[in-house]
Amino acid sequence: MSQHIVAVYGSLREKMDNHHYIADGKRIALGWLTGYKMFNFGDYPGIVPTHDDSGRVRIEWYKVSDETLASLDNLEEYDPSTPQTSLYLRKPIFSPYGRGWIYVYNQPLEQSSYMEAGDWERFRRETKLSQEV
Repeated sequence: MSQHIVAVYGSLREKMDNHHYIADGKRIALGWLTGYKMFNFGDYPGIVPTHDDSGRVRIEWYKVSDETLASLDNLEEYDPSTPQTSLYLRKPIFSPYGRGWIYVYNQPLEQSSYMEAGDWERFRRETKLSQEV
């Protein structure tokens, strides 16, 4: 069974709603990834490349199985046979741990807001705290 390196930045991160999809994988590290901007779509974020070093996104690196990667493709509505209609695209990315994958948003950015901090877990935590006050 092959292993894949995946960078996650939104609802798949630890303590987030969809972490159970990746929980059987091995978390390698936490870090920042430059060259991407994060957008808020309400219940989930999306990232897009900036094609330069502007923007950064808080990520967690995981090693996952073939089965988990297929499950992530399904969750992210990625279909390699119809990329133009996929919600996200799974793109190759260089990592300190070898070649990896990251899901980038593949639809128009209308109905979203730019998240300069680039940290979905922090955003969700702060939003929850502000609603409790």
